This record gives sequence, structure tokens and C-alpha cells, in this order.
Amino acid sequence: MATNFSVMLFQRQHFGNEPGIFDDIEPNVPFAGSTKDFTFDCPDVNPRETAFLMFQSRDVDHQRNVFQINGVDVFGGLPASPSREAWNGNILLIEPRHQLRATGNVLHVESRNSSGGRGDGIDDFIIDNVVILYKTPDFFWTLPAAAGDFAAFLTKELLPSIPNVRGSGRDANPADQHNQYVLPIASQLASWRAVFQSLLAGAWGPAHRLARMISSTYNVVQFFDTPTGRTYYVLMEGVPGQIPAPANHFSGVTITDPADPTRRGWGSYVFAAQPQRALSLSAPHPHDDLETEVEAVEAFLALGARTLLIAGADRDQNTAEAPCEQSSRPYLEADVSHTAESVFQMAFEEIYSSDTSTWHLQFHGNANPTLACQDVDVFLSNGVEVAPAMLYALSANIATASRAAASGGPVLRVDVYDAPGDCALRGTDNMQMRFASGLRHATICAQGNIPVGPSRFIHVEQRPDARRAPTDPAATPGRNRGVVVAGILATFP
Repeated sequence: MATNFSVMLFQRQHFGNEPGIFDDIEPNVPFAGSTKDFTFDCPDVNPRETAFLMFQSRDVDHQRNVFQINGVDVFGGLPASPSREAWNGNILLIEPRHQLRATGNVLHVESRNSSGGRGDGIDDFIIDNVVILYKTPDFFWTLPAAAGDFAAFLTKELLPSIPNVRGSGRDANPADQHNQYVLPIASQLASWRAVFQSLLAGAWGPAHRLARMISSTYNVVQFFDTPTGRTYYVLMEGVPGQIPAPANHFSGVTITDPADPTRRGWGSYVFAAQPQRALSLSAPHPHDDLETEVEAVEAFLALGARTLLIAGADRDQNTAEAPCEQSSRPYLEADVSHTAESVFQMAFEEIYSSDTSTWHLQFHGNANPTLACQDVDVFLSNGVEVAPAMLYALSANIATASRAAASGGPVLRVDVYDAPGDCALRGTDNMQMRFASGLRHATICAQGNIPVGPSRFIHVEQRPDARRAPTDPAATPGRNRGVVVAGILATFP
């Protein structure tokens, strides 16, 4: 019999009546209060079979707290913790009497005192990473399939389907801002985490089914690339040849009905069935950071990278400001590099956390007029001044590739952020950079929470010459994105 899983809770929750009591061991853990419900889905669940509930807990003093699924006590409840100083892993059985269903299940957690009562003296404890593993009927998920030139599909169909907003930031053209990016809600984002976990596990069918449970516009498409014989799996809206048209909205719209056919603009995510390099590439600002989306596609295919993340809307598509830390630009709510609660962020966090070897390169465009930024064509940043050695290797290899191609002509100027006076475009307010540096998801949005340590994330800022195609009449042999990709290839052979 097949299995699937759902993530009920991925952010630590402090239950009890003493906020801040865990600041010495778990600072800034969100306070849930004495009781809270968590809704979760179990697509295609077989309710007649036993499931497994897995979670972490800390400082549970007794076993009189309430722990229920669909109003029925879980046998064994919250196990008491042997020590306040350590996390405990727990596995509990969920039985047919809990009546799991495809949607709308409820985990109920309530803190009680040692006598099982409410009020004063209730237990203060933390739970985290609550996941249910359940059984599904034995049947095969049929994926939508396509075959053809994958590069042509990405560059000539998928990328052009993203509407362009003329201008940038405060200069964005209001006539192009139609609020076509839909805001995802918390439960959708939690479910998207499960989708990406399935994709990373190669469970393409379950990922497809779960994605459609969130939005029927989304599919996991198996794409056979006829020129190379490689297979890719693309999480996208619609299917090749039938991408839904964008829809105009008022600012701040959400869509909670999975059957609603309206395009969401949550992005496209490509997984190579047999990657050649432990690389993940991303383009969070299609159109606005001109040509970076095409550069990311070309680099992904040329390098045989593991994954590719492409935002589903121009960063300036919506008119409302992003809720995270702002700049003078400003950052708007469709800007997935500067908004914590996005499907793009869920994808990045799951992919980044899935191993400890993959490097993540994110392509940006540099139009900063300050001298420190004008004097460098490719600026590499890890968010901290003590940059990892990999950034210096990449910098040297891009410069070498540029000189080799230039044959004495103009070359790209390449630099690494490692001093206060360097270019200001360092990615320190980038949500993906902050998470990669070691900040927890709950803290990445906060004002002033800059990256805390080195990571496997490389923020690639590029002036226009470095982003141009080698075939562009304005490009020169030593100054184009072809030499940037060559430098990446030399760094990650």
C-alpha cells in the first residue's frame, strides 16, 4: 500500500501561560497561548488504515495536556520530557477512530495543569515539526506529459507568459500594475512545503496530486527534452501549450478555492530527473532584472543543475508594499526575494534544507548608480563580510573566462563582498539569503535581521553587459552572460 505525508506544523509553538519563559533556550519562539488548533489535509488518505504522527517536543512536564485529532484523544498524548535541555522525538499512532479525511482535519493542542485542569499552573512547553505519515489506496497517478525542445518551451512560452511591468520600483508604470499576483495564505504555504518535499523525494505523482489540492491551476508536468534525451519535472500553472492567462485583481486578493481556475502567479519550479551538478539556480525578478530569467534558464540547462526556480510575476506587478523590511526602492508584495510568505520561499527553504552540498546561485540585475556598484560588472555576495572561499573561486573563474574570450578586448570586472565600502547590493535583506544564513523562517522578515553566517547561497548582481546574450549586437566576446556561465562551470566542474 502506498503512503503519503502532510506537514501540520513547521514553526515552533510555545504553549502555556508564561510568554518568554523559553527565551534562554529558544529565543523568539512564537507564543500560541494555552490552546490552538492546526488544520491539515491528507490527500487520498485511506481512513481505515493506521497512520503515524511524528513531532518534536520540549519541556512537557506531565501527560495531562490535551492532544487530539478530529476531536479524539491521541493514545499516549504528549509524552513527558525527560529534560528541559533537550528536544524529544515522538512517534504516535493515529487510528481509524480518528477518522482522517482528505481535507479539513484538525490537530488540537491544549496546555493543562498537572491535575488536568485549566487556569493557573498550566504546563509551558514547545512543539515543532509535526508531520503525519498516512496510507493511501494503491493507484497510479498519471502526470501530464510533454515532449519537445525544453529550452524553447522555457524561453519562448513559459517566460513570455509572465507579464512585464515597465519601469521599476517607484517608477513602475501604473498602467501595467494589475495586481495579478495572488497572495497565498498560511495553510496553502504549509501544504506547498509538502509538495516540494515530495518533489525532492522523486514522488512526482503525489506531488502532482497535492499541488492540485492547493490549486487546480498547478500541475507537475513530465517533460522529455528531445534534443538531449533528458527528463525534467516542471511544477507550473497549466501545461505546455495551455498556460492560463493572468487575471487582474484589486490589491491583496487571496484565492482559497482550489477549483478556482484563476492564475495565481506563484512561480514555476523545474527538477532535473538526473542532475549533473549539485547546483540550484533561481530568477526571482523576471523582466525587472532584465534577462536574468533567460540567464537562469540557460545556466540551468548548460550546467545540468538540480533545480530551477522562476518567480511567477514581475516584482512590481502588485501595488501594495511587501510586509517585510523595506528599502527606498520600495519592495512590493509580488517581490519574492523580499517577502517571506511566498511559494517561492517555501520552495527555496525545502530545497536548501534537503542537503548540505548543493550551492544556490540567484541572478540579479544591478542598476545602482553609486560608484562602488558602477565599478563592478559582477558582484558576488554571501551576505557576510567573511565570504566563503567558493565566492573567490567563482570570482576568479568568471574573470578568467572573460579574459580568455576577450582576446585582449574589454573584460568583466568581478568582485566579492568582503568589506564595508563595497557595493551596497549585498542581498542582506533578501529572504532566501537570510534563511540560508541560519535565520529561522519566523525571523527572516524582521527589521534589521541581517544574515548571521556564511552559507551556500550566492547573490549574483550583474550590470547589463554581464546579462547580455553572446549573440546580442551590443555584447562583446569578453562581456556577456556566456562567460558568466563558463565561470560557474569552471567553479563547479
